[in-house]
Amino acid sequence: MDELTPSLDRFTSHYQAGRSQVVWIDLISDLETPVASYLKLAAMAPNSFLLESVEDGDIKGRYSVIGLDPDLIFRVRDGKTSICRNVESSVYDALDDQPLEALRKVLAESAIELDANIPSMAAGIFGYLSYDMVKQMENLPDSNPRALDVPDCLLIRPTLIAVFDTVTDTLKLVTPVQI
Repeated sequence: MDELTPSLDRFTSHYQAGRSQVVWIDLISDLETPVASYLKLAAMAPNSFLLESVEDGDIKGRYSVIGLDPDLIFRVRDGKTSICRNVESSVYDALDDQPLEALRKVLAESAIELDANIPSMAAGIFGYLSYDMVKQMENLPDSNPRALDVPDCLLIRPTLIAVFDTVTDTLKLVTPVQI
């Protein structure tokens, strides 16, 4: 524990080969909770999240995930897609692709092959797809008023992810390194 993985040599060889990867450290988490850690790490920052896993509505799941400091935000509003690659500036660039095709491209761009010791939620895109996104796949009536002014889809790619494992009482702090 308390050692960065992968080694510098392995990281360098993967980076020079053009392969995106993650760097992580394992910590013991028996004195930390996901909520307390979220408040310490993210301090309720915009574009951050805490996902708690629960099974059957009342059984605590194995993993809890915190994500923050995204390098990319993907958004769909009224069938129009846009992407923000400089989150500090909050400037969104319109995309010409239809929402699902644009989403496929962002997912492919964000894909990272993970080591077997890393849970699948340690890297990727997080967020939501609203019911209105189904209209991209099916012809549905649009009779409900838009009560909240939220995008149809909002996904972020965090650069820091904390994964709590309740089975092993460990915490993986992970940072994806995109090429």
